[in-house]
Amino acid sequence: MAHQHSSSTRARGRSGSRSGSRGSTAIEFALVMICLIPLFFGTIAMGVTIGQAIEAIQVTSDSGRMYCEGVDFTSTSAQQLVTQLATGFTLTGSGNAVLIFSQISTVFTADCTAASVSPCSNENLPVFIQRVYVGNTALKTSAFGTPPSQYLDSEGNITSANYMQQSTLVANGFGSVITQSDGDIAYLVEGYFSEPDISFLSPGYTGTSTTGGIYARAIY
Repeated sequence: MAHQHSSSTRARGRSGSRSGSRGSTAIEFALVMICLIPLFFGTIAMGVTIGQAIEAIQVTSDSGRMYCEGVDFTSTSAQQLVTQLATGFTLTGSGNAVLIFSQISTVFTADCTAASVSPCSNENLPVFIQRVYVGNTALKTSAFGTPPSQYLDSEGNITSANYMQQSTLVANGFGSVITQSDGDIAYLVEGYFSEPDISFLSPGYTGTSTTGGIYARAIY
């Protein structure tokens, strides 16, 4: 009987050891998953954000290249083309992206003389000579200013008499970006692209916030 009691005790000991091992493994697995799950979804969120940034830069660059080659973005066909390029965004009046097209030139004395403009208030200053929008203009304004709409014609052009004299047509800060010679025209495209709310994938990751967006700029 003593021998049987000893065997039963050892059996219960081995069974308890296996149960304890399984419980320890479950706890370790849970602790690892607590770290891995946020990391997994955070990686997805980061990937989405990076992908959108790449597309935003590419769309802005391609639009700028077309703009400097003479594409008229007031035309329906050109707007449809750039909308097709921005497949991950919506370039409409109520969409989540906007492209701001500007032609900028620096006013020199010879320009004022040729146009018989006096006084030439904007002499030696960079000024807007065209402004066109594609997309939701409520999302973002240009980093260099917004020409008042009364100076724009149906194609966004501004007359020399106005851009040589009106202070509201000066492209503020553009002179620190590039230096222009007499006759130079800079073709500037600024893009702003809202990011979708994917904060649920990685709570606390600010790159997924709906308050943020992607700003890109191309100058030709």
